[in-house]
Amino acid sequence: MKEPVDIMGVIAFPNEDGKRDCRFIDPHYNELFTVPDGGNVVLTYIDGTKKVLPCTYIDDYHVKVGNGVYHICEFAERMHESGTVYQPEHPNGTEKYGIYEIYQISDLKTAEYLFESYDRAKGKIKLTDYRRAYAGMLPEKSRLDDIFMEHNRDTRPFGRKMRSMSVSDIVVVTRNGEKHAYYVDSVGFEPMDELLQAKQKTHTKTTKRNRGEER
Repeated sequence: MKEPVDIMGVIAFPNEDGKRDCRFIDPHYNELFTVPDGGNVVLTYIDGTKKVLPCTYIDDYHVKVGNGVYHICEFAERMHESGTVYQPEHPNGTEKYGIYEIYQISDLKTAEYLFESYDRAKGKIKLTDYRRAYAGMLPEKSRLDDIFMEHNRDTRPFGRKMRSMSVSDIVVVTRNGEKHAYYVDSVGFEPMDELLQAKQKTHTKTTKRNRGEER
């Protein structure tokens, strides 16, 4: 067995075969992706701002991201708690993750369909009633029910800044470049991809107006 070495203050066991890929996991130790030593990871914060940080391999369980040295699970937990999404700057096709976003009604007094089932809410739902409350990593085999359970625990992430996941929330899941939206119903989840289409049309129209292209 290779003798441990002190790297950046960490007692590390670098891979003996010389492979130096920085591993990224979720807090439950599900593998998400790797970044080659010296490559970059992109962090997207809850407010939508992004930061590109270099990654340095220490060993298979420790990584330097930017100026911080982390156990890979510690890094995952910090991102999970803050609603920060992390992705490789240059995907290589071996990634095993998606991203989910939770949208919640921001004004509890004016949205008449707050906490209502989809049957009672349809026809009233407006994107302008919602705010992006959380974003997180979604392992390859995770389901919508897993997200619901995660955000209804007493120890749920972002617990002081958002409500537990409830009926009338909207979840947007991105996997393999495809986005799908779901309304959290009384039982299960109701597909709502039309909301994404409406959002894209509004974004395109606004972009054209800002460029002076709209007639």
